[in-house]
Amino acid sequence: MPRGSLIAISGICAGLAAVAVLTVSAERRNRSPWRPINATSHWIYGRRAGSVSRLDLAHTGTGFATHMLASFWWALPFAAMLGRNARPSPPRAIAAAAGTTVLAAVVDYGLVPKRLTPGWELALPKSDLAMTYIAMGLGLAFGATLHSAAIATRPGTSRGLIG
Repeated sequence: MPRGSLIAISGICAGLAAVAVLTVSAERRNRSPWRPINATSHWIYGRRAGSVSRLDLAHTGTGFATHMLASFWWALPFAAMLGRNARPSPPRAIAAAAGTTVLAAVVDYGLVPKRLTPGWELALPKSDLAMTYIAMGLGLAFGATLHSAAIATRPGTSRGLIG
């Protein structure tokens, strides 16, 4: 399987894991589950996007698409940290995911202009943002595991996860 599939699978898993935590966090705080996703559209609609509670194409669609594209972006350094090994060990995948997650948080909330942050701080407290980045890291590592399993079950390779 080409490296692109690792990036795609890990990016999807990371993005969806983060969305799951964002929506659960919002609901836990008696807020609309759409608010944190809508907040990501603030790069177009401004700070007000973080207070939009309804599902709509403009905010939710833009926010979700932006978030998933960013997740694919962060899967690139994750794949680079894994190196050329098509089936990295779980500790290596976890270490690469942790490194990528820290890098993403530092870049997202420390280096880029406010207009280019994920915008989640417009809808949720900072403690929930930390949980979202942890979920992203777990999603990256899970994606690498799925990718390894797919390689292991490909015709012409050893069967099973440990083969």
